[in-house]
Amino acid sequence: MIDPSAGAASARRTFRTRLLPGLVVLGVAAATFAATANRSAEAATFSAGGWTTSAASSPSSPARGATVRLTVTVTSSTARTALVDLEVMSSTGRSFQRVWDRQSFAAGTARTFTADWTVPTTEPIGVHTVKVGIFGAGWTGLSHWNDTAASFSVATASPTTSTTVRPTSTTVRPTTTTTVRPTTTTVRPTTTTVAPTTTTVRPTTTTVAPTTTTVRPPTTTAAPSGRFATLPPGSALPSGAACATRVRPVAEVRPVNATYNATKGTKANTLYPRVDGQFTGTTDEVLQWAACKWGIDEDIVRAQIALESWWSMLVVGDNGESFGLGQVRVPYHASAFVDDNAKRSSAYNVDYTYERFRSCYEGNETWLNTVERGATYAAGDLWGCLGVWFSGRWHTPAADGYIARVQEYLNQRIWTTPGFVAG
Repeated sequence: MIDPSAGAASARRTFRTRLLPGLVVLGVAAATFAATANRSAEAATFSAGGWTTSAASSPSSPARGATVRLTVTVTSSTARTALVDLEVMSSTGRSFQRVWDRQSFAAGTARTFTADWTVPTTEPIGVHTVKVGIFGAGWTGLSHWNDTAASFSVATASPTTSTTVRPTSTTVRPTTTTTVRPTTTTVRPTTTTVAPTTTTVRPTTTTVAPTTTTVRPPTTTAAPSGRFATLPPGSALPSGAACATRVRPVAEVRPVNATYNATKGTKANTLYPRVDGQFTGTTDEVLQWAACKWGIDEDIVRAQIALESWWSMLVVGDNGESFGLGQVRVPYHASAFVDDNAKRSSAYNVDYTYERFRSCYEGNETWLNTVERGATYAAGDLWGCLGVWFSGRWHTPAADGYIARVQEYLNQRIWTTPGFVAG
């Protein structure tokens, strides 16, 4: 949102906002839904613009943490090439997206597209609507939109998981030791094992701790194995050129980004001159470079960009206003679109995205304390600043919901899962 305190200068204090679901290109209207839990849920076939589409989900009432298989069926009345866009919308916005670009269709022949989505453990409970769009190849114009292709309902996760850990209680073994003296041969092994039991339990606690650490950087110390970690406010940031020499080679998982990844920015940003997009590489290498340049943990970058665009420069959101890896939004970030830099260059797109993060993290966005907020804005809150990128507000419910989703992707290391790698 815009800083109300500063007239023309307020344009420089803008962040991407998606508070109103109606602004998203795919819409967020919830459809009424009732289905038996173990059957797939599907809606009536919809025809418009020479296209016929339908969708189905299975199961129809997945729990948090479960995997939903989404199947889209598309038929064209003529032979042509198009982009197929699948979206899942919850009460708070877009939860999942999958895009199949440059798909060939024969006249009257149905094609099926399948995507598996693991429901985050923080996903809103209730009705989710599946939407299907048909665009020209490379997002060149909307040809068909099925706003209620299918729907399903997310339920709370089954509580069985926690019970597996707790049964190994140390209370049982002391009881065995005191009570069963007569059986000498059996008791002695038990007695010998009692002391190590304490030793065995402690490593379990030690193993859990790293998981917690992964969720909640900022890391303020040097990361192992050349990783890029979060640098605290006030740190001297490395140059883009220095970061380019530190990026570790990683194979490409998004071939569709090839042209965008090979394109540098044409010039420095007029408002934020440190943003220049002067890097080329694979998608993961581009993300590493941005993480290094702006001092944010590289895995947090990987998780957030997975949530924003599934690492695809082809994604266009927010009613045609947001573009690329970081979903930089035109009305609030016009300077990023000089020479179409945020659309043409992967490096420029994330360079701009994480400059805006860093400005917030350093404590520069004091206007956040003059608008609706859930807490007092201050420097050094990494997660709060990620939430601002989505909602334009500080720790509001929408911002915190977005934060939880990024953390969920981070915990899953979603970018390493087969479904993500498959595109």
